[in-house]
Amino acid sequence: MALRDINLIAPDILERRYFLHHLFMWCLGLIAVAAIILGIYRYQTRLFYEAKHNRQGGENLPALLVARTAEVGKAQAELNLARKEWAQLGILAENRPPYHSVVAKLAEIMNDQTALQQLAVDSGKDRLVHVKLLGSSRSHETLADFIQRLSDETMFRGVDLKYSQESEARTSVPGKGPVQFHIEFNIVGTKH
Repeated sequence: MALRDINLIAPDILERRYFLHHLFMWCLGLIAVAAIILGIYRYQTRLFYEAKHNRQGGENLPALLVARTAEVGKAQAELNLARKEWAQLGILAENRPPYHSVVAKLAEIMNDQTALQQLAVDSGKDRLVHVKLLGSSRSHETLADFIQRLSDETMFRGVDLKYSQESEARTSVPGKGPVQFHIEFNIVGTKH
């Protein structure tokens, strides 16, 4: 025995259902297309309205241009100032020997009887590098030898003994005790 499906719904009702189902689907499709078209239309109208509004509000455009021009002018002035400072730093860097070479040259020049207690390096407004040395030497003769060596070096200019003073611990021979000194000079720049 074979089982068969029997359709108890009348064919006119099935056709009506099929028709309503297709009609519903087509209506939904048409509504979706209409919504997309309406959305595109509203988007284009809004863009057109904003463009038209910006053209009509043109009296603010010159003020906006003046403000932007002032901002660009200010930025250009800051850029020019930065370039000028950069150029000055470049000139200073080219003319100044590295500090390690200055310290190495001082160590080479110093004699065994001279000791430094303070080394101060200062860059002045005149673009020269000023060096101050505070220290002590065993005697006036060794200090004179140190100053002579400093003066003979081409890296140093304007060697000046600011003061020298014999310390309190005097020896039996006058002028042979430890001498405190203060020397100042400038570093001459070298082109690389």
